[in-house]
Amino acid sequence: MQEWSSLLSARTGDIVDVGAQCVVTLEEGVYKVSDEHYFLADAFLDEGKEKHGLLSVYWASSEPGFRRAYSMDIENDDLAVRPPPTELLPVGADGTYGQIKNALAEGSFMECASYRVMTDGAFIHKSLENASASYYFRSPEILSDELPFAIVWKCR
Repeated sequence: MQEWSSLLSARTGDIVDVGAQCVVTLEEGVYKVSDEHYFLADAFLDEGKEKHGLLSVYWASSEPGFRRAYSMDIENDDLAVRPPPTELLPVGADGTYGQIKNALAEGSFMECASYRVMTDGAFIHKSLENASASYYFRSPEILSDELPFAIVWKCR
């Protein structure tokens, strides 16, 4: 498994080996590297061979947590909680909602919530987002000590 520091330096379009022994295809374009490492990649043809270009990297507290963030699958979420990798956090943040929000407030960021509007209107997650990452939280309330259950690192 790659270290977060090397994954975070990856750029959009970097070639990734989806056939590697440790990579599991969850669905087209969605890959699992470990219980907490996931990535999205687009397939394309290069000189007649299929290759995959990296889009984004996910950290999640569990696979069901990843599926909640990515696929809006709240029914199967296991509610697993674990501290996120420090490499994915804004400078000075300890990993909680309040600390992440305070650190992001020094720049441009967005705070929002997601719902399954087209079906049942169920709450999916609230998020804090800037140009580098999106941090997902399960509670519809603002809880300053809540840990994220998933983080999307946006490759540049």
